[in-house]
Amino acid sequence: MLVKEIAEKSCELRHMRGEDLQELTWEELQKLEKSVEGSLRRIVEEKGEKGIREINALKTKGEQLVEENQRLKQQVMDLSAGQRRLLEPDKSSDSLVTNISSMSSADPRQDYDSSCAFLKLGLACYTHFPYK
Repeated sequence: MLVKEIAEKSCELRHMRGEDLQELTWEELQKLEKSVEGSLRRIVEEKGEKGIREINALKTKGEQLVEENQRLKQQVMDLSAGQRRLLEPDKSSDSLVTNISSMSSADPRQDYDSSCAFLKLGLACYTHFPYK
């Protein structure tokens, strides 16, 4: 019984793949055609829905990237504005260095550490700090 059922399903599968069609009657071919058309229609529908879902996911991802880009641009602008405020229009970089140098300690290593802190913070300071 099971062997016969397996043989029938194997034959049906071959027919669905377009094999061994010459043994089918006209009515069986027509029934097979409707079955294949229904399957193809479901496949095309699923493919279309999946495509739409992927497009929507990509649009969402694109919107998130645009928002992230705007947030990062704002951060860069805020950092740039903060650096510009360090060098006010009436102060030059020399007066800033003078003020920083006057606060330096007797230990040159501490002065070096201070200049490193400015570099790490990304502050605009292009002159050499003299050691005392």
